Amino acid sequence: MSNDFVKKNYHIIIYTICYLSLLIGFILGENVTSGPKRDFLHTWNGAMEFNNNFLPSLLNFENIQHQTRISPIYLILISSLNDIFKSFDLTRFFLFLIISLSQIVYYKILKLIYYPNISKERKVLFILSCVIFISPSFRANIIWPESAMLGLLFFLIGLYFFLKNRLHVKQKYIYFNIFFIALAAYIRPSFALFSIFFFIYFSLKVKCIKTIISIVILNLILAAPALYYVFILEVHFFNLGVKNVGLNLNYLNKISVILSIIFFHLIPILFYKNFFIERYFFKKNLKLLLITIPISYVFFIYFNYDLEITGGGIFLHLSDFIFKNYYMFSLMIPFFVFFLLKLCEIDLKKNFLILLIIIISIPQFTVYHKYFDPLILILSFTLLNFDITKEFFKKRNIIFLFSFYGLYYLINFSNNYLSIS
Repeated sequence: MSNDFVKKNYHIIIYTICYLSLLIGFILGENVTSGPKRDFLHTWNGAMEFNNNFLPSLLNFENIQHQTRISPIYLILISSLNDIFKSFDLTRFFLFLIISLSQIVYYKILKLIYYPNISKERKVLFILSCVIFISPSFRANIIWPESAMLGLLFFLIGLYFFLKNRLHVKQKYIYFNIFFIALAAYIRPSFALFSIFFFIYFSLKVKCIKTIISIVILNLILAAPALYYVFILEVHFFNLGVKNVGLNLNYLNKISVILSIIFFHLIPILFYKNFFIERYFFKKNLKLLLITIPISYVFFIYFNYDLEITGGGIFLHLSDFIFKNYYMFSLMIPFFVFFLLKLCEIDLKKNFLILLIIIISIPQFTVYHKYFDPLILILSFTLLNFDITKEFFKKRNIIFLFSFYGLYYLINFSNNYLSIS
């Protein structure tokens, strides 16, 4: 392979390697984060209950044999696809192909934001979009298709139209955004919370009262079936599943874990911003440090997460693995709080609202990396404002980003396949 060919087509080569690795993973049944295969088989069994008893299963979803917190719409979709393909593997492969389109949509979004003003290299943006292919949660949850990843695809499409509207103000882009965010929410209800951000943005930017009224009406029309299903029929599917692992709206006992996982996935941005080497104890950060102390103290005294139930994030597990206790994790809480506040400081209103939405979107007790991966990566370059300039797109930062997620993948692989019990 000549050097000229590699220079002209390095983005295609990287994409091909990444996508082929996904296909090989599908063929081999890769389950790098351990849970997705079991979860999909349980979801599949629940979906099959819709085959012969569609209406009773829908109206009495909390009483089906294979209970799950996953949206019944996703189970209906799997059931319908199986009616077409008549095959477990073909249904799974079709979902795999559809969800893998997320990378293309993500690239289109990056191009809207950064090309040509910030990055003149579309190839670099294309490579950046390929990082999700080595995200362990993305890989495992499209090889064993999970509702969050299909929801993420619709969320990305909705985000694309949101950004199109920012560049070229047209009502149709607003309506497309609302429609696809609603689709994402019907597949994965937590995405509904992002409609708050979009609604606030449109309400502030749109000058026409008729358009604002139409936005409200369209949101209500699209939300009506879900509201009727949950509040009138009282089918509370989001609180089903394993006992003691349902809803837990006391965020104080798990917010430290949530912040630690968000912090972990923001490390490439922190690296780019030189947050780890800047002298943070200068006078300019004194105010932020004074805010960090009481917040950290509150999170510390209310922290109450049980790793026996599963989840917990890499830092909590690391603390438990090294010291057999949570002391190291507790000492790290101020660091998580400080760095996230520092990032929020770049664009306080916008970043704080998005991070708040992310936190609120985890109402269940268990907190897994899959809830944030690759969502945080995607939001870091789209809705969140971290003042990313053309400097980010240098080779050094792209290599670090790939190395970071490559190492994260290897940690998951080692933990799942090579650990000795």
